[in-house]
Amino acid sequence: MAIIKNGKIHGRIGNYVYRVVNGQEIIQSYPRTVKPRGGTVLESKKFGKAAYQSARIFGFLKDFALNNQDGSFYCSMVSFFKKSFYSKHKIADNPVFDDWETVPGFESMVVNSKAQVSDILLEKPQVSITGESCTLDISEFDANQEAKGIMKDVSHIGFGFLLIHYDFDSRFAEVVHYFESERFRISKGFKEQNFEIPLVIDNATIERGMLLFAFGLRLFASLQSFGYLNNKSFNPCAILGVWYKR
Repeated sequence: MAIIKNGKIHGRIGNYVYRVVNGQEIIQSYPRTVKPRGGTVLESKKFGKAAYQSARIFGFLKDFALNNQDGSFYCSMVSFFKKSFYSKHKIADNPVFDDWETVPGFESMVVNSKAQVSDILLEKPQVSITGESCTLDISEFDANQEAKGIMKDVSHIGFGFLLIHYDFDSRFAEVVHYFESERFRISKGFKEQNFEIPLVIDNATIERGMLLFAFGLRLFASLQSFGYLNNKSFNPCAILGVWYKR
């Protein structure tokens, strides 16, 4: 709606806006509201689902990583979930995933880029999921052969791992298993470690959904110290795998 004030038009007429600036009458195009098209709306919904899934899981991983994750970690998680589960060629359409199968590309989710688990351990821990169980194999640790760039204040080392399940029907994430090891003197290292984790929640076998496995090394100043020496510059923590069963 336009009005006439002091002989000049003020306001909107049709697709134009009349303004008076410093006594000069100016005519501008009226900004139009552009409605999102079908493709844009669909992509927005896909992103929303991926972001929701990430938000349900991120809290667990943030705590597990001792709040020392990269700033880009959450965004990389959203991108990975969107590409894997909500894209045009989503893995839910692939019969390969009738059984638990590794979701490719999970390596893009980098918890902390400044220190890798493989920088300290001789070999990267191996995780596999078959049938109704998950197995973890950790190679022997010898600080005399490994521990590249480890902090001088570290006298003891430990490890932890976390297995998370996400149900796509209920859109609910929960911890299947969480473990923290004892502390080992860095000079002595530790022997090979093997674990078998049943895929069970509340006495019921996990039949489908997504599983995510995270592993991290814990660094200590002494056997009885209360806090961790892990920090944003040195926090060897990684996602060792993501699996899906439709």
